[in-house]
Amino acid sequence: MTSTPPNRLRQRLGCWLHERWRAEVILRAPHLAARLGWTWMDLRNRREHLTRLPDSEIRICQWQDSSKLTIARVFPRVASRLLEHCLKLNPISLQTSARKPGSNLEASVLIAIGGDDRLPLLSMVLRSLLSQVRAEIEIVVCESGPTASLRNSLPECIRYCHLPRDATDGFNKSRALNRAAELARGRVLFIHDADYLVPQNYLAETLDLLGDADGIRPCRLLFHASRSMTDQIIQRQSLSTCLELEAIVENNPTPIAVTANAYQRIGGHDEDYSGWGGEDTEFLSRLRTGHVIEGGTSFGIHLWHPPAQKKVSGHRNRSLHERKMRRSAETRIHELRTTGQFAAKESQKITRLKRYESSNEVVVSGL
Repeated sequence: MTSTPPNRLRQRLGCWLHERWRAEVILRAPHLAARLGWTWMDLRNRREHLTRLPDSEIRICQWQDSSKLTIARVFPRVASRLLEHCLKLNPISLQTSARKPGSNLEASVLIAIGGDDRLPLLSMVLRSLLSQVRAEIEIVVCESGPTASLRNSLPECIRYCHLPRDATDGFNKSRALNRAAELARGRVLFIHDADYLVPQNYLAETLDLLGDADGIRPCRLLFHASRSMTDQIIQRQSLSTCLELEAIVENNPTPIAVTANAYQRIGGHDEDYSGWGGEDTEFLSRLRTGHVIEGGTSFGIHLWHPPAQKKVSGHRNRSLHERKMRRSAETRIHELRTTGQFAAKESQKITRLKRYESSNEVVVSGL
């Protein structure tokens, strides 16, 4: 019989005293939790502080960076129970039917992707977005790569564009998102990664919370699915009964919803960022020159995939990001809008795009 190492035992005891007891009240005694005003959104690490917006369910984590919940690492089974609890309250649907957006378009979901390597994940993500209720949306997928490998692999209702790039060039997420934003017709732009599943009320709920603000960070928590859970979702083409998680992350810079006017005002995404890392945080720092709601009431499931090469190597655009962030957000906005790549592309927008509205396809050329 093996014993628990002393350090491990102290860690588990500390997590019980500071974090798990609250989670157990929320999961095992929902009526008591409701009387105390607690929901799953109130779970946090011991050194973090949450504030609640007046007349709102929104909790905002007063922590500069994203962080992983200790309870998910120390007690993985509690993490699975928490996801199960959230799914009962706000189900995720993966429907196969597809419909084109109506005339009362409210929002555009923008997805940037670098080829067909993660097509199985993207297919599940699109199905979760096509299952949204109470919201008229369009989905714009911009593929950046040497060939248009996804052109014939997406549902007909998806607006698709191909951004050509040389095979030796790295993937530039910012450039692809800027091209997708140019094509978008919605008042609100949802910047959405190609590996996030969201509940079926995610878009409608976020639009209600956004109001007249410039942007909002919709997800209180992101549940990071394990490889086995992700494999089961893809194999079954439905949400897995195996709720095995690698982590639960709070305060992540993505996903984010921003009005099209605010996106234009701050100069879009900075295309100096190439590969993995930094572009989302830098974008958020400029968006904060307006009114940003720093939290939401939804959650997402991040599907497992091998990490990007630059993430493995530790590159992560660190030096570039540090140089950028030493300058004020206002200075960076001015550069992007007057002398940077965003201004140049806006002035040439009409001539650079060949639209094929009947097929929902747009070819971006001359870049």
